[in-house]
Amino acid sequence: MKSWKVAWLCVVSFGISSAGLSTALAEEGLFGTPKGTEGTRIFKATEHPSYSGKFRLKGGAPFLIGSMKDQSPWDHLDFAGKHLTPVQGAIEIEVNEVLNSGRVIAQFSEESDHYRIVFDRFAGKQPFHDGGIATRVYEHGDSNNGDPLYPKTWLYLAGWGTATVFKNDEVLYQDYDAHFMVMERSRDPDTHQVQYPVKRMLPGGETDPAGMEIDLWVRSKEQNPKNFPPYETFLHLCWEEVTWR
Repeated sequence: MKSWKVAWLCVVSFGISSAGLSTALAEEGLFGTPKGTEGTRIFKATEHPSYSGKFRLKGGAPFLIGSMKDQSPWDHLDFAGKHLTPVQGAIEIEVNEVLNSGRVIAQFSEESDHYRIVFDRFAGKQPFHDGGIATRVYEHGDSNNGDPLYPKTWLYLAGWGTATVFKNDEVLYQDYDAHFMVMERSRDPDTHQVQYPVKRMLPGGETDPAGMEIDLWVRSKEQNPKNFPPYETFLHLCWEEVTWR
């Protein structure tokens, strides 16, 4: 019989203390044995032996930043939270982070028009993209990952690549750059303001770890300096309700 089983039997039969059991198990080296300070650092997902890389999420309570009918110049980041359009719809994310594969399907309606975004081609352009889909990483702000247009935020999951947008089942935007983020909450739940840019004294970023949201951007390669961000097209949606499945 293995020694850890013997130790457990000793606890049951003779009332050995938990400290004594811990010592016995530590000597065996099976589990619960600290390796210096390793036990408290932030591990990469692939350092977990049971990591599958499979994520299934759904987002609800969406709003569109601005409108699909906006004329240039427009602001589709809207840090002040003054031009948010509540819409009907949802986003479903089913991806494999290890294989950089899967799909993101977002649907929403604005007035009589129905839009569908199909994001299923993932590719990494930067090392932190990890091949197209990444998890457990900081981005934006002063993180030195991605552009500084949005606050520094912890990404539970994110993807980069290309998407196609359909309007009433007809192609509206073909193969546009796309980016989704399952992230810490960026907007105040009452005012919907984004506290950015702001002078801060703490290093963690401008987002709120007590909440979560899903953001999706689809943008053209063509630039337009009159707009913010400075693209000819920048479609930005946010879902305030996140469900892990």
